[in-house]
Amino acid sequence: MRALLTGGALAALVVLLTGCGSNESSTNAAVIRDADLYAIDKVEKNFHKSMSKHDIELMMSLWAPNATFTVGPGQTATGKKQIRAYWLKKSKAFLPTTHWVSETPAYKVRATANGDRGTLTFECHFIDVNSENVVVVTAADIEVAKIAGKWLITNMVGGSASLKS
Repeated sequence: MRALLTGGALAALVVLLTGCGSNESSTNAAVIRDADLYAIDKVEKNFHKSMSKHDIELMMSLWAPNATFTVGPGQTATGKKQIRAYWLKKSKAFLPTTHWVSETPAYKVRATANGDRGTLTFECHFIDVNSENVVVVTAADIEVAKIAGKWLITNMVGGSASLKS
């Protein structure tokens, strides 16, 4: 009888611990996903910070080595060298004479994370510091990937956007 009681208690403990383990596993997965979404959101914040401060090194730290950046039909930069050249030679936001603040309204940012892949979509509202007017509104659809533990842009397609919510 004592062996039966001990065996039953042991079986109940195993069932209880097994249940805790799966709960813990799903909790860990949720924490990892939240951390990934936070890191992807940081890509968006640093993207806009780099343009506001004309910080090309910060901008380039966001891109994967073989990333692509499409700014219009037939206008795709491939790899960090071409992407850097685009920002420095063709982007009004990086011109030394441009004094814009680049921001995104929080409600216009969307991010997803699924394992080591994700997406990021946002609008860029460029505000001229001197006139305090919105001068340009653009949008971006971005694919990101976790590479060597860091979320990086692998593909970005830029486009126009409206000020609608």
